[in-house]
Amino acid sequence: MVDWVVEAVSAAGLTDIKVVVSSHHAEVAAHLSSKPGVTVVYQREARGTGDAVKQVPAAELEAGDVVVINGDAPLITADSVRRLVAEHRRSGAQATLASVEDPTRNDGRIIRDASGGFARVVERKDATAEELKGHEINVGLYCFQGKPLIEALAKITDANKAGEYYLPDVLKHLQPIGVVRLDDADEAIGINDRATLATATTALRMRILRAHMANGVTVVDPASTFVDAGVQIGEDTVIEPFTYLKGATVIGSECRIGPHVHIEDARIGDRSDCGPFARLRPGTQVAEDVHIGSFAELVRTKVGRGSRVPHVSYLGDTTLGEDANIGAGTITANFNGEVKNRTEIGDGAFVGVDTMLVAPVRLGKGARTGAGSVVTKDVPDGATAVGVPARVIKRKPVSTDHR
Repeated sequence: MVDWVVEAVSAAGLTDIKVVVSSHHAEVAAHLSSKPGVTVVYQREARGTGDAVKQVPAAELEAGDVVVINGDAPLITADSVRRLVAEHRRSGAQATLASVEDPTRNDGRIIRDASGGFARVVERKDATAEELKGHEINVGLYCFQGKPLIEALAKITDANKAGEYYLPDVLKHLQPIGVVRLDDADEAIGINDRATLATATTALRMRILRAHMANGVTVVDPASTFVDAGVQIGEDTVIEPFTYLKGATVIGSECRIGPHVHIEDARIGDRSDCGPFARLRPGTQVAEDVHIGSFAELVRTKVGRGSRVPHVSYLGDTTLGEDANIGAGTITANFNGEVKNRTEIGDGAFVGVDTMLVAPVRLGKGARTGAGSVVTKDVPDGATAVGVPARVIKRKPVSTDHR
């Protein structure tokens, strides 16, 4: 969650990023400390958002404008941060905050005065029936002039019943105050429990899919498609329902993926297809014009241009050449109980159905196996091997061009 926020403010061009972290959250602090340009500031006691800002040394706050954003707001965008800062500097306000219009939210509301200007922020539990009729929600994104902010923080002396000091209380001591209305109400989602986590995840997932569709990717059913933020997908690729693209996966152009496909940290070249019910695990690299069929699983495997792994096969730690064909039920037995071993299958090879290749083993260029073979020894180029264990029964010259 906090990574999304840090990335948004970084992309907006903000520098000297400080994240206020509970002193009990050592793993979070260690993670953030590894990020360039990020400094962790500890809040020893959980005494609210106003107290959290006070943990930053006053000399640093008064050095210029100060942007404050909730750490549990992963849908804030860099564009919104830039827009808020630009309006704050244009208007000369001592404080500028972001809002959205959303009748479904129960967060703090922005109350306007008779002229339509900012009056105050009121928490839902403290709002009157009349105030609850308004639906302008405080996003939790602020920009302050540093020196007035320090003075206002010093005036927050009244804690709530939980012993916390709220940052919006500083707004009582600042003038003038501007408000920037954001267009996307989802940017106001703050995550307080697993239910709002699911809500934010769904909203972020839809945002990612809309970006891919705007770039020319066809997503047949966005509601059943799951794509991580780091995934790259080429133009004119079609993503079928119940597809999961995870991690640093890269999909080329004019591919067809799915349905019911799971791909993680893998690469697929242009004009290739994968699925249904296929799984590509980390380290898999699929070249152009490749067919990966139903119920196939690949891990740490390279597949050459124009090859076919049609269905019900497992290729682990395998290098598959160009224009090769893998028969149904083929398994590369890559683990001997102690270490993982590699299998090499040459260009133009034809692997018969239900073949087991016991690694380490090499099947040469243009080589073939008979159905049900168990290959425990290398098979030369152009040879045909059959049986359990497989033995070579014939050889033929190998062409250097399999196209």
